[in-house]
Amino acid sequence: MSNHENKIKVWDIPTRVFHWSLVILVATGLITGFVSPEWWMGIHIWAGYGTVLLIIFRLVWGIFGSEFSRIETFAFTPREVIAHMRELLFLRPLHYIGHNPAGAMMIFALIFFLFSITITGLLVLGGEENQGPLAGVTSYQVGDIAADIHEVLALILVVLIGLHVVGVIVEMRLTRENLVKSMFDGYKIIPEGKTPPVTRPSRPIAAAAFLLAFAAISGSVLWVFSTMPPSGIIQMAENKDYTTECGDCHEVYHPSLLPKVSWAKLMTGLENHLGEDASLDRDVAASIAAYLDTHAAEAWDTEASNRFSRISLDVPYQITATAYWKRKHSGISADVFKRKGVGNRARCASCHRDAATGHFDDQNIKIPKQ
Repeated sequence: MSNHENKIKVWDIPTRVFHWSLVILVATGLITGFVSPEWWMGIHIWAGYGTVLLIIFRLVWGIFGSEFSRIETFAFTPREVIAHMRELLFLRPLHYIGHNPAGAMMIFALIFFLFSITITGLLVLGGEENQGPLAGVTSYQVGDIAADIHEVLALILVVLIGLHVVGVIVEMRLTRENLVKSMFDGYKIIPEGKTPPVTRPSRPIAAAAFLLAFAAISGSVLWVFSTMPPSGIIQMAENKDYTTECGDCHEVYHPSLLPKVSWAKLMTGLENHLGEDASLDRDVAASIAAYLDTHAAEAWDTEASNRFSRISLDVPYQITATAYWKRKHSGISADVFKRKGVGNRARCASCHRDAATGHFDDQNIKIPKQ
């Protein structure tokens, strides 16, 4: 018992720190996923990593934590859950010192969806972005499918959070207990006439030992995955003819940005290249054509190579004419492309700092201010 009259310390410090840390990380993940510009992706990724670590900690603390932090204390039977729902329906819920059945169900649901979101997020990161621990074993197709699932799960999470907040407000009104304050100071009210329960202390040393063992095993597995090169990236030597001849007039575009058919049409029509005669020596033209054919979009499995391979039939070698380019840049004002640091829509490297590599990572986007 505490020194506070009719109160008991229910939520230990680790549980409270977990709760509010999770609130911050989930809010960060949702904002950077739905609202913020794409170049905030780095923050979104780290929010996801942090969420995974918090979930793992909470599951471990659910075994070794103090009484009301332990999962067994809020693992209610279906009959108990139904009875509690009936009590809520008639606005006469029983008082629970720890989690009530409705709150317990929400905890399990949130953990399940958060875990699923982070798993699909890792698949998206590895498959679409060619980053993260799964980049070496995840194809673009898998990442693309995971992206749709990831978004649906995130929307369900938003709904669950809304229900959770409503549930807390309803319970606070019915029980006249400030649950938000309880999650800050750890104390909850003991109803008059109710005997304080016997509580078990936490076992932090056992929890720390378990977490260290888990970190060692999982860290070793992740290290093995991290040594694998991204599955969608190929090693490509520089072709000096392509760099010098094409680079003299415009930006040198990465070969993965167009399919073979587009590069072939471009190279066979150099005498009328976008309204100008760009004819080259036959041997030089043959060298460049072979290079582009070998390293075209079909040879890669990146987001850029897959997206831009769906060309416009009217202008098959104009990247900015593809439906994907138009959609991705639809929210950018025309004035941005007129800035001195940008120049025009065709200068990818002005905003994409890794354009020369063909990666086009979201966190490497930096739009010039002038």
